Amino acid sequence: MSDLVDPETDPAPRRGTDRTNFQHLADADPIAVRDPLAELLGVVPEGDPLVVGFPEVVLAAGHACPAVAGAYRATQLALNDLYPDDLPVRSDIAVEVGGEPDDHGLGPMANVVSHVTGADRETGFTGFGGYGGRENLLSFTDLDGPGRTFAFHRLDTDDSVRVSFAPGAVGMSPPGEDGGSVTDLIPKLVAGEASDAERRRFYDQWHNRVQRVLRAAPGDDSPFTLRHPEH
Repeated sequence: MSDLVDPETDPAPRRGTDRTNFQHLADADPIAVRDPLAELLGVVPEGDPLVVGFPEVVLAAGHACPAVAGAYRATQLALNDLYPDDLPVRSDIAVEVGGEPDDHGLGPMANVVSHVTGADRETGFTGFGGYGGRENLLSFTDLDGPGRTFAFHRLDTDDSVRVSFAPGAVGMSPPGEDGGSVTDLIPKLVAGEASDAERRRFYDQWHNRVQRVLRAAPGDDSPFTLRHPEH
């Protein structure tokens, strides 16, 4: 007898197995990138982009948080700056991450950047005879900047831009009705002691903050800063 559940007789059929049942998901513009390898292998027509959306990044990370949103938005801002008139091209983008992989939250942020740009560490795909390779295009190093800083380098033009993300910037962490921070509820949530009202409050504030990050533009009171290093 098969161990598979019969959906017609199972008293508690599984839900959401055909797609992710997002309960909360912030809205963000997708990022389109060309992938020479995808074109070479016929995954997409030549010249057509792969379109990466925030939901895919959330699925890869397993959660949505200000850090994941910040890495997504930082990548988006950098690519918009480096490619004002063209689609970004994977394997032509190198990224330096300011810090160490085990710095709090930085490893997952680097994974988001890699997911979008294709730039990877020594475990990245080497390509076909070097074509479309991504290995050693992402590295961790010391970078100056407010908050988490990423340096994006366009290999075909030698243009670079640094994007810094400071989630504690003014206006990015609105307090709750009682004046407390949304993070104050995390210990109760983890312990399973939060009330339904507290859970709703946490979800609303948490995902509101994620949304603010995804919509933020560089400027005064912004969590994002863009700089162009001198060659």
